[in-house]
Amino acid sequence: MRIGDMTKNLTFQAPTKDAGGVMGWKTAFTCKGTYWPLTSVERIQALALGGTITGKVRIRFRPVRILVSWRILVDGKTLNIAGPPINLGGNNTFMELHVKEVA
Repeated sequence: MRIGDMTKNLTFQAPTKDAGGVMGWKTAFTCKGTYWPLTSVERIQALALGGTITGKVRIRFRPVRILVSWRILVDGKTLNIAGPPINLGGNNTFMELHVKEVA
């Protein structure tokens, strides 16, 4: 993965509640990244493992605790985070998140 491949504007949002208990979303941060849907083979493998993952998001490593309760907005799509971020290679360069597209 090259930095130049990260051309999508990603908005990471965390859930919030106001004083009346109404659920909302607050932008935690925005960054450049890459989003791509899973191939049909990857979807079949994910389903076999009991998952419902529909895509992947990759961003540069950030020292931010991204939670599975957050969501990502990209290209008019809303993506729920399906698991904790993966530190690719373990060298704090890139993070990958598995996501589910909200219908």
